[in-house]
Amino acid sequence: MHLGTEGKFEILLKSNKKIKYQIQFKSQNEKPENLNFKIEGKDRKYLKLEEMEQELKGELNESKRICINWKWEYENNQTQDKQDTKDGQKIRQYNFTIYAVGEKV
Repeated sequence: MHLGTEGKFEILLKSNKKIKYQIQFKSQNEKPENLNFKIEGKDRKYLKLEEMEQELKGELNESKRICINWKWEYENNQTQDKQDTKDGQKIRQYNFTIYAVGEKV
């Protein structure tokens, strides 16, 4: 049995002109080790937000919604349980900044 918590956040992009866009992330503190991310509609799991940046770019005409699912699995085994306890003691919340960079096509 896998225990944990999960959720998602959405990034909504809007433009009145055709642009190239790229989403960038900057972590403000260290994330829990077993916290991972997934771009909705893709199969790959990412251990860091910054690893997703290569897939979060393209062209935008009007609007685009990007959903990022996150999951923090804990208490899977004794080693991970110790790591999750350590992570829980040193972090109150995981903070990061999202940048949306755009340029005219």
